[in-house]
Amino acid sequence: MFGRRKKQLDPLVDARPSTDEALDEGVPEHLEIPLRRWVMEILLADEENAERVALHLRLRVDIGPHGYSPAKFLASRTTDKQLLDVIDTMLRFSAPPEPEPGSPRAYRFDMSGYVDGSADRNRAIAYLQDILTLGGSAYRVNDARTGLELRVGNAVQKAVAGALAAARTPSSGSAADHLATAWKCAYGRDPDPTKAYSEAIKAVESASQAVIEPNNAKATLGSMLGVIRNSPHRFSTAIPAPGQENDIELVSAMMQRLWKGQTARHGSQNPTRFETQREAEMAVHLAATLVQWFAAGLAQRTP
Repeated sequence: MFGRRKKQLDPLVDARPSTDEALDEGVPEHLEIPLRRWVMEILLADEENAERVALHLRLRVDIGPHGYSPAKFLASRTTDKQLLDVIDTMLRFSAPPEPEPGSPRAYRFDMSGYVDGSADRNRAIAYLQDILTLGGSAYRVNDARTGLELRVGNAVQKAVAGALAAARTPSSGSAADHLATAWKCAYGRDPDPTKAYSEAIKAVESASQAVIEPNNAKATLGSMLGVIRNSPHRFSTAIPAPGQENDIELVSAMMQRLWKGQTARHGSQNPTRFETQREAEMAVHLAATLVQWFAAGLAQRTP
């Protein structure tokens, strides 16, 4: 709907992206107006349900200069934390009721103030999700579309930061740089799922090459999977697989999932399907685990 000017990267400042600023908690300045406008466009056409949202959140609606309007109050005069609560409640109140016989009908509105007056909840929620994703918010609409949830918890962010620290060694090559770029492309303010997935694979290739194919400068995830498949006994992990000769099977399966899951690697006669945001996020987390294991020596070559 609105054009966004791409940030020009400084090669010195931005050479090594960090996970520290990838996700913004709360409502940062660049997200506030788009979120408040989203609330206004939906609630302004339905003051009755706007009042119900305010009542549910125990918010006192002040009478503004133009009279009593719960919609305008919720959209423009709430605090940042209250704004997130308003959006969360709107999602919950607008969800279809549970199909249970005899259950009371929940408060419900159809988001009819959105998209030129058309009642289109799915489209409204899709646009909200875009706002949160493009703005690098720590929140996303949950899978049931009944509220907000954290996209990534602090523990996960710390785990990725730990993988980055472990990978900053000569034996891991450029794994840390690729993983940091993958994280920023998946969770930053200008998300690029396809690049995030590609960088996740490069991170694993960099971290695992010294262990799996140290003498092959052109090693790829595919060629390394071939080496493991042909000689699994040459590799081991910190937690042996009980009763199995193939101790590296779990690592191999994770690498295989990452490798086979990339849909935009090659072109063909059929239209290329680019990786989705959810696929990219899973790829980054999978890569972070693998990079950590290889960099820390938890997956290694058997002497």
